[in-house]
Amino acid sequence: MEEEALPDDLVMDHTAARHKRSRTSDSGSSTSAESIHSTRTLNSEDFEFVQENGREYGNHTYFMPCDQLEQDRLTIQHQVFVHALKGKLTTTPISPLQCRILDLGTGPGNWAVAMARQFPYAEVVGLDMAVWDLETTEENGGSPQNVSWEIDDLDVWGEDPHLSELTFNMEHFDPYRDPITPRDTLESPSKSRQPRTPGEGDCSFDPLVLDPGPQVGWHFSEPFDLIHMRGMKGAFVHWEEVYAEIYKSLSPGGWVEVADFELMLPEMPNSQLPPGDAAGNLSQTQPDNLPLPTIRKLYFAGMQAAWKGGRHLGTSYMHATYLEDAGFKDIRTTYVNVPVGTWPEDREQKKIGKMFLVVLLESIETHLLRLLTQFGDADRLWSAEEVREQVEQGKREIFDWSEGVGSADRKEGWCASFKWIIGRKSKNAE
Repeated sequence: MEEEALPDDLVMDHTAARHKRSRTSDSGSSTSAESIHSTRTLNSEDFEFVQENGREYGNHTYFMPCDQLEQDRLTIQHQVFVHALKGKLTTTPISPLQCRILDLGTGPGNWAVAMARQFPYAEVVGLDMAVWDLETTEENGGSPQNVSWEIDDLDVWGEDPHLSELTFNMEHFDPYRDPITPRDTLESPSKSRQPRTPGEGDCSFDPLVLDPGPQVGWHFSEPFDLIHMRGMKGAFVHWEEVYAEIYKSLSPGGWVEVADFELMLPEMPNSQLPPGDAAGNLSQTQPDNLPLPTIRKLYFAGMQAAWKGGRHLGTSYMHATYLEDAGFKDIRTTYVNVPVGTWPEDREQKKIGKMFLVVLLESIETHLLRLLTQFGDADRLWSAEEVREQVEQGKREIFDWSEGVGSADRKEGWCASFKWIIGRKSKNAE
């Protein structure tokens, strides 16, 4: 089922974030404050927003905003994912019969609403830590009656215990010679972690009482047949625990699906790298022959800021070893290359490339503003004005590159790598 294509003249608002659209007065909406179902009791802070540097955030810690600009960007990004799969919403072999589907980090709920329409006998739950304009999503998606929304923050484990190690690695990192991941993603962290005794590091566990209370983790009242996550890089620190909780929250035979994309900057693999000095120290100076110099500067600054915050923005969280260690079987990966810009000759590829270009241009400030103003790069904190100035310069570089300004053939071949990885819980699992 292919979604409606976006109009060719779509233009995003580049000004400061607007307020959310007013909630509709339709009393039948499933998203009013009174009708929102939650896995825990809702507190007043669940409906408060943090206004910061002209953007709106769901709390004081998560680096991604939840304002109208971000909702618009995620709506277009949803269309890119759908077009990349040629109209499909998932790569999992789910049954059209009644089942329970959970969309973790649902955002404005585009995927959840589309799945509810495609599988009208399914029970679809969209869960997010922030409040979004869900009525607009439901209206645009046909207002399916089999979708409901929950508010909860599932990042229950706190900061990375290896934060000091990440910070050390970041301070000694050379972006033009070193790998871009702060740790070896080929080795699952759970394999190298020491066994933990019950209650260790868990303040809610008291071995001296008969009923120690709820333990750290997710506690859904009923299991799901499919748990879906998309675009969640940087959302969690302890991904091994996340996959373990997903496995626990699935019915026997249930599936997990994780989707995201990675964008390599053009000509990065084949560029000439600066030599080290006589003492063997690597140069941190950017090579002159690399394209998109401002974007590269922002890319590495954002990566450093994320490391300082104890997180990593790459797609290593989708490595198959995480699923294997959690117990998943039948792990399969789907890759699709999506063009950046309108350089392809194929009409469909040209359309998806145009949509992704809009997503990319609007993603830069979204991902970097809070990271760079709250954590800064290896040297300093950035001001919001400096971030926005560099972002606008970087966006001009991307637009010129995608249009082939200065060289007719340089724009061709630049793609983002979209990835879906799925795994199945054994039917014999308890």
